[in-house]
Amino acid sequence: MIIEKAHEWYKSRNNDKPFTLEYMWKDLKDQPKWRRVLEQSSKNKRNKNSESGAYTSSSNQDTEEESVSKEKRPEGQKAAKQRQKGKCEPSPLGDKPSQNMILFHEAVTTRAAAILRSAEATLVSAEAKKEKARAKKDKAKAEKYKTYLKLMEKDTSNYSEAKLKRHEDVLDQLARELADE
Repeated sequence: MIIEKAHEWYKSRNNDKPFTLEYMWKDLKDQPKWRRVLEQSSKNKRNKNSESGAYTSSSNQDTEEESVSKEKRPEGQKAAKQRQKGKCEPSPLGDKPSQNMILFHEAVTTRAAAILRSAEATLVSAEAKKEKARAKKDKAKAEKYKTYLKLMEKDTSNYSEAKLKRHEDVLDQLARELADE
């Protein structure tokens, strides 16, 4: 009955010409592309509102784009080759990674943590060396200052001219060194 009504509808729309492609329709109606269209048209529940031919559709009806995107497509040739070579991206469906990938990830994470700890230790060691050098430099400066003060307090009244000149030169040298530091 449905096929007869479709033939009548076709004749009325095409100047009373009969529909001659029924054999092709029988071959194609079961193909996935046309099955989707048939399923969509069977889901459409529309009510005629007026004599003008306006229709309304139900509010929970999927649009054509949504139903097409929900349908799973077969894998293409390029995707299949990439999958065989192991270059494909992980599935958005959450396929579990292989045991080798898990072990590799753990190894890389452990190595990164070890490198970070090593860098921190190197930084601490460098700071300690700088502090030790500063302390050594401060100690040397303190010793020079003590020596300078001792030489300044020394009684030079009984020094000869040459010895007095040498004493003053040593004091000047120490004063310059202390001023530079």
